[in-house]
Amino acid sequence: MKSSAFSGFSSLSKLLASPLGGKNAPQVSPIGVDFGVGSLKLVQAGGASGSELVGVAGVETPPELHGDHNARLKFQLAQLPRLMKEGGFKGRRVICAIPNWRVMCKHLQVSRVDGVPLTVLIESAMPAQLGCDPLSVLHRDVEVGVVNGRTEVIVIASPREFIDRLVRGLTSAKLEPVGMHSEFTSTLRAFDGIHRRDKDMDYNTLYLDIGAGTTNVMIAHGTGLAFARVIGVGGLQIDRAIAQSCGCSTAEAHAKRLALGLTAPPPPRPVAAAPDSGGIAGVVDPTAERRVTVPPQLPGLSPEVTSQAASAVVPEGSNADEALEILADEVQMCLRYHASQHPARRVDRVIFVGGEARQRGLCQHLARVLKLPGFMADPLSRLTRRGGEPCPGVDLSQPQPAWAVAMGLCMSPTDL
Repeated sequence: MKSSAFSGFSSLSKLLASPLGGKNAPQVSPIGVDFGVGSLKLVQAGGASGSELVGVAGVETPPELHGDHNARLKFQLAQLPRLMKEGGFKGRRVICAIPNWRVMCKHLQVSRVDGVPLTVLIESAMPAQLGCDPLSVLHRDVEVGVVNGRTEVIVIASPREFIDRLVRGLTSAKLEPVGMHSEFTSTLRAFDGIHRRDKDMDYNTLYLDIGAGTTNVMIAHGTGLAFARVIGVGGLQIDRAIAQSCGCSTAEAHAKRLALGLTAPPPPRPVAAAPDSGGIAGVVDPTAERRVTVPPQLPGLSPEVTSQAASAVVPEGSNADEALEILADEVQMCLRYHASQHPARRVDRVIFVGGEARQRGLCQHLARVLKLPGFMADPLSRLTRRGGEPCPGVDLSQPQPAWAVAMGLCMSPTDL
């Protein structure tokens, strides 16, 4: 997988080395900032291996702002100074994700031309394929590889004026933005740890980030992004359907749904990693038949969701069939497209992240429909704690699957 810098940002690319900023920099990562629909999340890692928790803080979105993107972003930017003060963070360097509600994501297949940079070919195709002037957006391009004799590229673009607004908002909070990444690539970065060995790169994983407003779909070949899409169905749509059928508020519907059962957390983090030469219990050779009956058990992942106690998706007497069917159908369409383009790379497993992955019934429902072993991930579980760290707005005694983007950001390279 190859990524280009955001077009127009190349003149600012002066911190491209490690996410820790070089050998003379303090052993802390930049602060990852995720402007999610359900909450604003900040996390920072440190230590020689980047595996220690330095700071973490979050704030829930007021319900009246869930559907108002501009007002919600204004609210979240205003919260940054307080969270920086209360969260125990070190330094002012931040890497943020560009919210997917302000992103265009498109798969393009282009024919390479000798002597013509791939970015030029992509920008020439953008007016027809994305319906926009390439000068009006900043874009990052993920090169997937050659498909049917043409180069497949995932174009992730956002309007220039929105990027400017994010930068101004961060600097107004007296922060130093040193990187911006998509939610897609940030999520994948949070799972580098389960691809330590060469053979782990042969596994193909469907990541479902089920958030409040949308669901991000990512399919990765090892750590490389091969498919990305945003589905306009998330927890809010399910809760609204429940509320309508039960005659209660959306907040009450959400509480009722979570009360049905939470996904079991990952097992305790092992004291020492398994040696590279050894196998991981339950992981089968990726050349063998897929849909294994004993799925892989990896650090930071829950037990396979369908092996846990069965849980309902919606409370008794309520109905959210339409939202659930749309979500499942859209994910299945993504899998079919991937299979048509990469028939030799059948998906092996689904990893659930996002705040809605806390609900066991929803994860079990999707895993069964997709006929894949499914696991909830707790990205923050990879970080060791000394004890006593402030964590305003975050309950670290509970699994936190919503933190994949923020965790991946503080592990990502600086690129501004």
